[in-house]
Amino acid sequence: EGQAEAEILISAFMPTATPLSTRHQGKGGIPENVIIIGESTMSLVSRGGSIRADVDLPGIPIAPPILGDFSGDGYTDLIIWTPDGIYGYLLRRRVATHLFTILMAILIVALAFALVFVNLDSHL
Repeated sequence: EGQAEAEILISAFMPTATPLSTRHQGKGGIPENVIIIGESTMSLVSRGGSIRADVDLPGIPIAPPILGDFSGDGYTDLIIWTPDGIYGYLLRRRVATHLFTILMAILIVALAFALVFVNLDSHL
């Protein structure tokens, strides 16, 4: 009987793609992301198609995700229901951007040039 129950739950799985605003209030109500939930992975995908985040799921989802700002931080949160339990996921915006990476690269190049010029001046 337990195996039949598990088979029913597994057959209840349906992959989902749900429009999602990162911020609970959203920009003009237009979702900037889509949350895609598969059998074992959940991915946050931008409107342009780039994967912003992905996570392995602890079990097979058996219901559509529940979206809302459950933590009160202004960002959309997700609740996923699996046969093993109910799991909550908090979305956070990453502070580090490509701009930070570019600025760090410029700083390293500037330090390398300064080091070269100091060594050249000491040899002259």
